[in-house]
Amino acid sequence: MQSPAGRQLIELMAGFWKTQAVYIATESGIVDHIPVDGRIPAIELALETGTDPDALGRLLLFLESLGVVDGDETNGYALTPVGELLRTDTRDSMRDHVRIYGSHFYQAWGALSHSLRTGGSAFTHVYGSDLFSYLHRNPELSLTYERAMVAGTPFFAEVSGAFDFSGARRIVDVAGGHGALLNEILNANPGPRAVLFDAAHVIEEAAGRPIATDHADRCERVPGDFFESVPENGDVYLLSRILHCFDDEACHRILTNCRRAMAPGGKLVILERMLTKGTGSSLTQGYNMHMLVVLGGGRERDEAQYRTLLDKAGFAVESIHELPLETHLLVTAPS
Repeated sequence: MQSPAGRQLIELMAGFWKTQAVYIATESGIVDHIPVDGRIPAIELALETGTDPDALGRLLLFLESLGVVDGDETNGYALTPVGELLRTDTRDSMRDHVRIYGSHFYQAWGALSHSLRTGGSAFTHVYGSDLFSYLHRNPELSLTYERAMVAGTPFFAEVSGAFDFSGARRIVDVAGGHGALLNEILNANPGPRAVLFDAAHVIEEAAGRPIATDHADRCERVPGDFFESVPENGDVYLLSRILHCFDDEACHRILTNCRRAMAPGGKLVILERMLTKGTGSSLTQGYNMHMLVVLGGGRERDEAQYRTLLDKAGFAVESIHELPLETHLLVTAPS
């Protein structure tokens, strides 16, 4: 009889089965061919997707065990709530999240030993370029990446409940991507005007997003490099999941640029996952490794590390608020 520890070890080592099964079901369009309201026999699904019936039947049985689909060969298959998140046409689709994690990030993790030996990025080792330069040269992947980052942020809708933006005059979202967070904030707060600030190619991609179409009269889109400077005279600056991408020296440059540009009495609002002792199952522990593998210098930090980082840049933490997915909102101000 196998010991519980042995069974657990097998489950751990077979984790890549799950990653690739979900990724292929998404990337190949299998999920999109399963009716939203109804069931489809495996043989019919194989015909529609151009897959081998036996191989697809095995995949569906595996996905059923993972809770992605529900059904069997006799009754046909339907999507579970998890499976529905993989569809292209689902409002809160996580399809792009799965696509980039199952492809480029998956390959980077295959070179984990490089990161362990050198402390550098396995992604750069595999693809010959750091992540952000690679995205810049591959516009389609850049779009996938930005959509993936939004798909992993259900806490955006709760940010305005954790910090009062209603009295803000000018909000600057530094490296705000396609503006999903800023869009939520402006929807909830009709008074403030805003600036979406990011690299030129990201700002161009944001042209068709809600931040540009729904708030064209309230939000200016500005390209630039936050290592050089950020837009001036904001009374609230946002840094959402930016600091964890960089080492302390790079973070210091970003933070000091924000402090230099800030209007008197301004606030800096930071959204990051925070390492906490005694949370072995925490997503944050995995993301801490992910930052190493993908970005090299990136890392998750604990509260003390954030306080030290901010203090050196001339900021003091005023309050910390917990959000979903182990994310924390830090309200800071110049000290």
